[in-house]
Amino acid sequence: MKKIDIKISKLNNIATFIIAIGCLLSLLMIPLDIPVGRKIFYACGYLSIIGVLVKWIYIKHSFKKQDLLVASSLLLFGLVNILWVVIFKPAENYSPIYSVFMNIGKLLILSSFLYLFISDSKQKNNIIISAVIIISLVMDACVYYQHFKLGYIRADLGTEKATIAAYIISLISSLGLSAALEIKHKLKFYLSFLLFMMGFSAIILTQTRAAILFFPLISLFSIAINKNISKAAIMKAIGVFIVIIIAFGFIFKDKLTSRYHDITNDWSQYQKSNSDTSIGARFAMAIVGLKSGIDSPLGQSAEDRAERVMKIVTLDQTLFGANQYVNIHLHNEVIDNFSLKGILGVALLLFIYISIIYKSIRPELNILALGIIFNTIVYGISDVLFFSKEFTATFILCLVISILINNSKDNIVNHEKE
Repeated sequence: MKKIDIKISKLNNIATFIIAIGCLLSLLMIPLDIPVGRKIFYACGYLSIIGVLVKWIYIKHSFKKQDLLVASSLLLFGLVNILWVVIFKPAENYSPIYSVFMNIGKLLILSSFLYLFISDSKQKNNIIISAVIIISLVMDACVYYQHFKLGYIRADLGTEKATIAAYIISLISSLGLSAALEIKHKLKFYLSFLLFMMGFSAIILTQTRAAILFFPLISLFSIAINKNISKAAIMKAIGVFIVIIIAFGFIFKDKLTSRYHDITNDWSQYQKSNSDTSIGARFAMAIVGLKSGIDSPLGQSAEDRAERVMKIVTLDQTLFGANQYVNIHLHNEVIDNFSLKGILGVALLLFIYISIIYKSIRPELNILALGIIFNTIVYGISDVLFFSKEFTATFILCLVISILINNSKDNIVNHEKE
């Protein structure tokens, strides 16, 4: 029996190593729309299902409560996406939204097993951190190439959507920044400054306003709460980051000024009851989404929502801006879920947020995971992130990698001079 346990333990270690490498490769490829990246991701998911079953059945392994909560939240939210499609999808002439949510549902269910398998696994931290830093820099370099060499006005990596590219860069850069600060080396601050500058400049080149505003704030927050850094070092680091932010304000003055003028113009138009602008449409979508959701608290089809929204807009033309997006999504994670999947959909989305935050602070603080979920929550206010396969996969991969790094802090070679 002992020999069997030893063999299973060795197989578990091998599987963990393969999955860790697979996750890193997927994180590099999926945002760039390299098809093999998705295949590796799914292969890691299927291997994780086997791994979880082996742990439960043969090893009688008990997973931590926090990890079970996170895995359950991903599993249930994936199921509610699939059930919504099964229940509400018409027999013919249906919206492409259904196939999107079906794919997202499957991805989330697979992700729940991937997360659970990795949740208490360990790998050598220095290798993973080095890989994350390289991946972050590669993403930034691709944005520079698209903008300066190919002439993209708004760089989009391989997602075809600049906003999703910005959110993905924000996640990976936040992970890289926090990972760099885990290194016990005197050069870690210089590395973190480099990653911040590269990530922030790349985000500016996507011209995504939410990410431009919140990425620096979340980065500063991640540094401020880092318990592995002395208070004096934290204050110095925050000072340097603020100087970088101000400097970038001058370097990218034209782009930032242009986006600022867009905001003020959109707001001015909205004040004049014109919601047919980027910001105005978001306010309009929030209103019509809430109204249509209240009318169908148990969920409704995409077609019924569109019909309800049209009726609402007909009665109130100030909400006209919502029309152009009603057949896609309503640019707010909570409201879009409420308008389609009802109260249950919102409850399970919030379950993901809460469970990951809980896991990030108990039993010890995991700044890497906390930064990832804060990015996701904040950007979910102005967009529907779990509508994009690229973002959803990146979110899961960053979360899984953050757990691997946090679980293996003791494996970092200490080069720091005390």
